[in-house]
Amino acid sequence: MAGSTQGDDKTRIRSASPSAKKIPARYQASVVILKGYAEGMEYPIDKIHAVIGRDPEVQVPLKDPLVSRQHAAILFHDGNFVLKDLDSTNGTQMNGVSIKEADLRHGDKFRVGDTVLQFILEDTGRSRTYEIGK
Repeated sequence: MAGSTQGDDKTRIRSASPSAKKIPARYQASVVILKGYAEGMEYPIDKIHAVIGRDPEVQVPLKDPLVSRQHAAILFHDGNFVLKDLDSTNGTQMNGVSIKEADLRHGDKFRVGDTVLQFILEDTGRSRTYEIGK
């Protein structure tokens, strides 16, 4: 066989690609607190599973007594962002309606406890490149 070395016929196990656990670099996602403690604060969403809650160890920590320790999560799956309630005590609302799971798009606003957040998404991969002929 071309390119193989004699005696090296062991199956190699490839470790999981680091990009499989991250959001593609072309997306820059974040949430901004519109109403509540730390109003105006922006938190980047750079993992495929980002938790929102009162626990100081989560990706989006909130100081709101009506928010569960792990209240909701923003997931990146199959090229889409999704907001999912994590069986919180007071629920998650989007457009005034309680949700268990809902697709997220740029500009969407949602409420956890008394805190209102907005999802921000920039797709840097959509820029156009033009080739100028001679």
